[in-house]
Amino acid sequence: DVVGKMFLETLAAKEGRIATANAFENAEQTIDYDTIPSAVFTNPQVATVGLTEEEEMRRFGACACRTVEVARIPKAKAIKEMRGLIKMVVHPENGKIVGVHMVAPHAADLIHEATLAVKFGLTVEDIIDTVHVFPTLSEGIKLAAQAFTRDIRVMSCCIE
Repeated sequence: DVVGKMFLETLAAKEGRIATANAFENAEQTIDYDTIPSAVFTNPQVATVGLTEEEEMRRFGACACRTVEVARIPKAKAIKEMRGLIKMVVHPENGKIVGVHMVAPHAADLIHEATLAVKFGLTVEDIIDTVHVFPTLSEGIKLAAQAFTRDIRVMSCCIE
C-alpha cells in the first residue's frame, strides 16, 4: 500500500516480495499494474483488469471494444442472475486483449481468465479457440471475444 497504486492485499504481498528481492538480491523485478485484477464484492460483483476504454483511447487514439449483456450467457439465465455487462477492450492494431471489465454474478471468479489473457497478450481468436464448459458463466468471456467477429445476437449456444 505504500506504493500508492492499487490497495489490494494480494498485490501488497507481491510488492513486498519484489521490493525485498530488489533490495537484497539486485533482482530488478517490476510489476505490470495493467495485469493486476481487482474486484468489488457487491451484488452483482464488479471486477476489472487492464485498460479501460478511456485509457485505450488516450494511449492508442482508437478503441476496439465490445460489451456483452450477462443476460446472453445461458448459465446466467439458468441461475436467474442476468444483471450485468462484460466489456472487452482490444488493442486496435494487434488484436491483443488489453482489458476486461465486468459487472456480473461471480465476476471476482470470472476475472482470472481475463487476467491471463491480458498478461500473456492473448487475442480474441485465442479466447474463441478455447473450449469453454457449457453451461458456465465463464462463457461470457468467450461471448465478449466472439462479439468482435460475429453478431452474437443471432448465435445459438455453443457456437465456435
